[in-house]
Amino acid sequence: MTEASPSTGSPSRTALPAGPVWQAGLLAALAAVVVNGLVWFLLQQVLDVGLRIPSEPGGTELSSLPLSAVLFVTAFAGLVGAAVLWLLTRRGPSGVRRWAILAVVFGALSALPAFSIDTSTARQLGLVLFHLLATVVVLAVVRQQLARWTR
Repeated sequence: MTEASPSTGSPSRTALPAGPVWQAGLLAALAAVVVNGLVWFLLQQVLDVGLRIPSEPGGTELSSLPLSAVLFVTAFAGLVGAAVLWLLTRRGPSGVRRWAILAVVFGALSALPAFSIDTSTARQLGLVLFHLLATVVVLAVVRQQLARWTR
């Protein structure tokens, strides 16, 4: 995803246009929200999996995973990701690679607390699914959207 400079063969230091970067980041966030919303509906409403989270942060009492929590957390993380993408691409296309690495690390780390919830492993993995799906969707959409600007 880097662009070679004609004289040196090194990556270009020219910032990617801010408009397409923001558009890619925001579209990726929206896509992740839609995908996680659809998966929540499938798991909770159609398959009645019964995903549960702590009622209070750090608490042991569990309540059903609300759609609003899934949508809000996915949207918030996606918007933060869009801002980080913009910041990292201001120095050039190599920022996209650094952003992708950070997105994968953040996606994996954000899923870890699901394993501390006192519920079955299958339900823990159901919660992890939201984090992994959001990460994959965001990476795929940003890559697809920015492909035309980095070639």
